[in-house]
Amino acid sequence: MKKIIITVSVLLLTACSSKKDISEILQNNFEFRTISSNFSTPSINLEKGHLKEILLLLHYNFTAEKIKEHFNMSDSIYSLRINDLFGQGLIKKTSSGDFVPTCMIIDTDEGKVIKNTADSLGREMSGIAIDRMEKIKEAYSKIPSFKKVPFEKVSLFILGNVLHNYWQMKFIEERFIKSFPPQRGSSRYYLALLQNQNGENSEPFALFSNRFMKIGNYTVGQYGNGFNLSTPSYTEKELDKLLKTKNSTLQFISGADQRKLEALALIITQDLLNYLERNRPLFVKLYINSVYKDQTSFREWFVWFYQFMIAKTTTILIEKGFIVKHFLNNVSYVLMK
Repeated sequence: MKKIIITVSVLLLTACSSKKDISEILQNNFEFRTISSNFSTPSINLEKGHLKEILLLLHYNFTAEKIKEHFNMSDSIYSLRINDLFGQGLIKKTSSGDFVPTCMIIDTDEGKVIKNTADSLGREMSGIAIDRMEKIKEAYSKIPSFKKVPFEKVSLFILGNVLHNYWQMKFIEERFIKSFPPQRGSSRYYLALLQNQNGENSEPFALFSNRFMKIGNYTVGQYGNGFNLSTPSYTEKELDKLLKTKNSTLQFISGADQRKLEALALIITQDLLNYLERNRPLFVKLYINSVYKDQTSFREWFVWFYQFMIAKTTTILIEKGFIVKHFLNNVSYVLMK
């Protein structure tokens, strides 16, 4: 892997209400995304009761009075909403008595600041997988669930999701972050509210993400950065039948082969961890000089910063032909127990 010298200009953004008014902020399209090893999501509907909007406005340091005035909300209703968010671990109380989000909230301006450095790091990081490509393909060829599937057809899934994302996150949490996801209600998950200017069928900031749906003994997943169709709806009986159908377009992955995918991810884990560790001082500097240092924990900030990094890594692997562009948008798969 070639060494790239990265010059970083740290831009300090201050989240403050003086830059924008409430109506202007709420005109923008923000979408929730979660990351969890066990498919956890918020136990309350954050799209109702102005919970999403309150989270967003607290990020911009609007006062409770301003928020209540905008929504014509009584003190008692506002207190209920704050209690809901606090109970879910999505806000915290500062020493000054104000509430701020604990999750990541990234608008287009903040996204540009993140991408400024994450793209450079992600480009350099792509060399790790490229250097191990022969070993990756050899390991892939030994996974029974993919026996009849050409590597190129699932290259986005293997090189993106397995090597860098869902199957790799366990090792990054254990060995780099050295912490579990935040406790939120009865679950643990990372959460971000991301501004999306790419349209409803594309992921915010062209990030690559997983979408999951649990159906009986199955978990149907989609991975990509363009979802032209919603996650297909199946019953457990339909999936039972598809499992027996040789020509099914869904990729079923047995429990044993999920462990083989974990072993495949391990091919680059140590190199990836070494790379992240070398850049830890940079990550800390970026975090301390960001709008998030007084709101979000370093672990949560890093997980979402890393998502920007691997988005660029994946793009480079596409540009260099390691991920076949024909299969770019997304790939569907089914995890079996």
